[in-house]
Amino acid sequence: MKLYCSANSPYARKPRVMALELGITDRIELIDTNPRDPAGGFWKTNPLGKIPALETDDGTVLFDSPVICDYLAEEFGDRRLVAGDGRTAWQARTLAALADGIMDAAMLVRLELMRPGSERSPADMAKQMATADRGFDRLETLLGGCDGTPDLGTIAAGCCIDWVMFRHPDTDWLGPRPSLAAWQERFAKRDSMRHTAPGRHLSWTGD
Repeated sequence: MKLYCSANSPYARKPRVMALELGITDRIELIDTNPRDPAGGFWKTNPLGKIPALETDDGTVLFDSPVICDYLAEEFGDRRLVAGDGRTAWQARTLAALADGIMDAAMLVRLELMRPGSERSPADMAKQMATADRGFDRLETLLGGCDGTPDLGTIAAGCCIDWVMFRHPDTDWLGPRPSLAAWQERFAKRDSMRHTAPGRHLSWTGD
């Protein structure tokens, strides 16, 4: 299989973490991809021009990250990573959706900051940061008492928290949320999270 991804994409990180947790990295080739480059040929793989995308052994292309993660959990994990810590599969998927929504909001702010100052919308950025902040409050409620068992939801949440802090370091995301901070500290120690942390090389070991 081929996973089209990049080292710092939080969305593409989720299936990488899942593959490490499932022990199937030998079956997946990582393809470093710039989804914004029209000359790279990726748009033929995913016409939406977004990563991640997974090309399976029979040539089928799956996107985006929730679909890919669900596929890996079902095909290679006997669905053991679909839910954990007492959550149902639907609760785990809702947690994953919450994490994705936080990343979407924080990503919009990052894209806005990449525009010239005169073209930015401070009101829109404030709105999106407020959305991310409310999302972190909900993560504090949902994850504060969890033990860090990996599943669709916790993997998405861990990737979300790391990336938001990586790209928006001027905000104290975890200081006001001690339970979430403790959970993240435990979860970030997993090999799958350490090897895929933002800022590391795109490889299965992160070296």
